Amino acid sequence: MDPVKILKRAWHILWNYKTLWVFGFILALTAAGSSGGNSNNGTRYQGDGSDFPGYQSDMPKTPKEFFQEAGKIFEQTLENGIPSANITGEEMTTLVWSVVAFIIFMILISIVMTFAHYVSQTALIRMVDEYEANDSKMTIKEGFKIGWSRTSWRLFLINLIVNIPTLILMALLVVDGVVVYRMAINSGDFFATTSFIALIGITFLVIFITILVMAVLLLVRKFVWRVCVLEDLGVTESFQRGFAMARKNWKNVGIMWLVMLGLGVAMAIVSFISLFLLIPVAFFTAIFGAVIAGIPGLLMVGFFSIFMNGYLPWIVGALFIAPLFFTLAFSPWILLSAWQLTFTSTVWTLVYREFKALETLDEPVMEIEPTIE
Repeated sequence: MDPVKILKRAWHILWNYKTLWVFGFILALTAAGSSGGNSNNGTRYQGDGSDFPGYQSDMPKTPKEFFQEAGKIFEQTLENGIPSANITGEEMTTLVWSVVAFIIFMILISIVMTFAHYVSQTALIRMVDEYEANDSKMTIKEGFKIGWSRTSWRLFLINLIVNIPTLILMALLVVDGVVVYRMAINSGDFFATTSFIALIGITFLVIFITILVMAVLLLVRKFVWRVCVLEDLGVTESFQRGFAMARKNWKNVGIMWLVMLGLGVAMAIVSFISLFLLIPVAFFTAIFGAVIAGIPGLLMVGFFSIFMNGYLPWIVGALFIAPLFFTLAFSPWILLSAWQLTFTSTVWTLVYREFKALETLDEPVMEIEPTIE
């Protein structure tokens, strides 16, 4: 297998098959939507709880007392509001329900984005394979048509299985946290101190092993996905076939992984530089995003003005319209990520096709003996 040839071919497909960009943009958008943000908005409150009427300054000593105290503060805030911020109890109740509605709205958006992610993965793999096989380009509509299938659901299940080690690690870290908390209560005991040190060592060892296992699984997943999409196999069969293909061609897989790792580092550097180079472009996209998001935003402000006064309707309206605005404002960087994801997906689809071709060459040829009349 020639990695340079595959990279050149993937680069050619990227710039000559622009329909793929749409599905790459969806992948980049869904990946951005799944990342967490910083919840610190810079607002500060008095440490003595003076912002909340009826708050007692005694610190709770147990988790039960903490939640009981927090419940009291929440009830008092809903009843009395926050007088220092000119927020009444009714407005505070409406604000809380608005935040709950926003959370439900974002959960629904996340579900839709999850479906769109795996539909786009399926479409990209099939469209590149079809282009290589028949030199035919599909439209966006045709791409969604071949992407919206049972295979997309299988890709989701495969990804869920691959991430089981990470879920186990997260559960282990929670258990470790509880154990460390219990040990901290009984501090001073030699056995507890020794157990604490051993627990930390075992935890780091498990984290290291999990990282190695996940690196292998994420690499093999590239072939499992393509086996599932292009050979139309079930989840179990796709794992068996994908692992077998990766194991049989482990040298080429390793070389290609190193090549893509180096490209990933280069792309990360380019992305970092682009943060500064695209700022002038982002200025115009931010204005465009403000104009497009402004109309539904003003409608929401008018709706929430029925229930709230002052600046609260503007805050809630901005909260609901923020996803659309930030998507449009940061679209230049999302497009760069779309190109990268499209190129990467194309590379691994071409690698899969190379392995399939090598398997065909390795198959024994049946010799037909001439018949004697």
